[in-house]
Amino acid sequence: MSLATRCTSCGTVFRVVQDQLKVSEGWVRCGRCDEVFNALEGLFDLDRDSPPDWAEPARGTGGALQPTDDGPIETTDPDLVDRIDEQIFGSPRRTGFGALTGLGSGDRKGPDFADARFDTDVPADAIEPVMLDPSTQGQDSEAHDGAEAPEFVRSAEREARWQSSSARKMLRLMVVVLALLLTGQAANHFRDGMAARLPGTVATLQAWCRLSGCTIEPPRRIEDIVVESTALAKASSGDGFRLSVTLRNRATTVAALPWIDLTLTDANGQLVARRAMSPQDFRSQTATMPAGSETSLQATMSTGAVRIAGYTVEVFYP
Repeated sequence: MSLATRCTSCGTVFRVVQDQLKVSEGWVRCGRCDEVFNALEGLFDLDRDSPPDWAEPARGTGGALQPTDDGPIETTDPDLVDRIDEQIFGSPRRTGFGALTGLGSGDRKGPDFADARFDTDVPADAIEPVMLDPSTQGQDSEAHDGAEAPEFVRSAEREARWQSSSARKMLRLMVVVLALLLTGQAANHFRDGMAARLPGTVATLQAWCRLSGCTIEPPRRIEDIVVESTALAKASSGDGFRLSVTLRNRATTVAALPWIDLTLTDANGQLVARRAMSPQDFRSQTATMPAGSETSLQATMSTGAVRIAGYTVEVFYP
């Protein structure tokens, strides 16, 4: 359905929208003569109805309008409406609706069409000047533009920013920095294995540990340590015993000397004593075992009056 109305002043026919009529309560402004009138009085359907008859208002001497039987018609001062438009929209809206070129009222063969204008009449004393801060106008405009931009526009702008040369340089720098940090973290975590497998890095790792307070120790892989032989015999003097243990390192790198877990039992297999012995208890001169080598450890201990019938030896790292 296509609705239209006729100006009561100049007879121009306008297409109107029902939603706009609801908002303006039926009041529109003529795009030809700027007359404000109620569009509901002459509303018709362009597809089904013909424009209502229009009679040019009678004019008296001096161009003044003669009163009609319908009563006085209240009109709005165009200058006042322009001031209201400029206050609300930033510029007079009249300039956007110029008069349409067409036939005069005397030789018109068909209805003239123009764009209807919807205004709201505001009392003159309600108009107050609004002072805009120049420093915030640009920010408000940018914020409004950002809110109005469609999603695909914002997505394209983000992609363009990431494709810029400055963004690419920053990303490359971040990749290099992160790679260095990751390398340093890995070297700090595996420093013991690096020092054992890459002797050339020992000096650098020691310098790093002096700064960070860490220590470099031989690798501890208990699965690489094998007990080759053990012996528990009475000592040559006193009532003590001498323990002898031979260990072999099967790894291809140096390994830390393990601790010895010694368990003593009686003739019934009951536990008599148990002791964890460190490399210092064996008076070892070094705390490491070379790769693929064997190391012999000996220690003397006193058991007192307890009779020892058996023992077991196991290695572990505390």
